[in-house]
Amino acid sequence: MIRLAPWLLLLGACSAASPADQSCERVANEDPAVKELIIKGTGNPYFQSNSQQELAIAKQDAFLACQRSRGLIPRGGVERQKPL
Repeated sequence: MIRLAPWLLLLGACSAASPADQSCERVANEDPAVKELIIKGTGNPYFQSNSQQELAIAKQDAFLACQRSRGLIPRGGVERQKPL
């Protein structure tokens, strides 16, 4: 049984995202800034390839804002540097 404990811990770490994370991911995908970047990139491969980082940042910002509004992560902290 003792040999099985590390494997159970590893399997527990592979769990799916929590329901709160999943709902905030949906909210992030519906964010106006994210939708705008997706619409701009539709059918334009050049813009799509150049805006992947900007889209990822917009999604992460919307996700963190959702998490903060629900009290799941603390407010404040260090702001990420914006790319030039």
